[in-house]
Amino acid sequence: MRRAGRLPSLAAKYERFTSRGAYALQDLPVLTQEELATATQDAIALRGDPGLLWAHGGTLETPGLSLLPEGMFASEIHSAWNPLGPQDVVANLHPSGRLRPDHYFFNRFAGLAGATVLPIGDLPEGDADEWLTFLARQGVTALAVPPQTLARLLSGVAAGRPIPWLRTLLLGGATHDSTPEALLAEHFPYTDVWRLYGTPTSWVIGQHGPQCLAGVYHPLPHQLVEVVDGRVLLTTLSSARTPPLIRYETRERAEVGRCSCDRGGPALRVLGPTPPCFRFHGRTIDARELVALATACEEVAEAQVTVTPEQCIQLRARLVPDAVDDQHSLAWVRFQVLGHHLVLADCVAEHPESFEVVSVDESVGAFPLAIGEF
Repeated sequence: MRRAGRLPSLAAKYERFTSRGAYALQDLPVLTQEELATATQDAIALRGDPGLLWAHGGTLETPGLSLLPEGMFASEIHSAWNPLGPQDVVANLHPSGRLRPDHYFFNRFAGLAGATVLPIGDLPEGDADEWLTFLARQGVTALAVPPQTLARLLSGVAAGRPIPWLRTLLLGGATHDSTPEALLAEHFPYTDVWRLYGTPTSWVIGQHGPQCLAGVYHPLPHQLVEVVDGRVLLTTLSSARTPPLIRYETRERAEVGRCSCDRGGPALRVLGPTPPCFRFHGRTIDARELVALATACEEVAEAQVTVTPEQCIQLRARLVPDAVDDQHSLAWVRFQVLGHHLVLADCVAEHPESFEVVSVDESVGAFPLAIGEF
């Protein structure tokens, strides 16, 4: 609380509590994502502890940035989630660019476990079978894989034959992977699946092992989780987190439940983002950001986002009366949205057809994400 009060934008929020001797956690106000964004800029300006800056969303003009400690809480996560050992060789297939944290985290995490890591990054386009053969020759036993690469493996090589050398699959992080357990068991019958659940702003919240129920995660020891009216509030119990997260509104939905593993204690059943945010290839995107970028184009009067169960985004744009309604105009709007959003372009890079802009004649309404589509 005292550390939060030193940040100019949070001083007034916590002033009446820091002067008191005791208070209940539930009495403290909720920290919103907008307040965290301003406090992050405060922390950067003060140039305090060393940290790593990542983009969780936003645009080039108004980026959504998150500040993590240099250690990325790898030690705290490793103390509760330990799928690797010195005998393992881990191929890290998370891309390393565009302000994304997962690649660097899994490199660090594998080192803490005493494992050898191959920081390959995103698999190049081409024959994935050749890459799997290469990994097998290097003695790889584990893969750290983002959702889009996992989908490519499931639809390609892995769908045709089992991979007996793959003992461990590491999923999740800031990018949440919701690939069904049954599908993974079908294609990777020799493999234990270990998952992390988190968001880029809150970082990793919970962990899931091979014996856990589908969709259920155990909160990490340094993350205090509350579920209030279905909303996930997070308090990070570490002085390494700057700005401090105190009852932070993660914009995630969940319910408290139990797990079938032997860990005991309450667990978290993850239900997904709170609209108008939605999950797209593991990344959480705010539909309002896409609408704002579209309507910044002089051709667009209003816009709305729909997302299909097949992970395709349709940006429905009503053009201004004097705009030329043709494919060139729609392609220009698509180019502008992809070029200025810090997350979306990476998500659609492998599957350009997963994002389209269409013209509509009727008003799309005020809600940025079409109800029932997310």
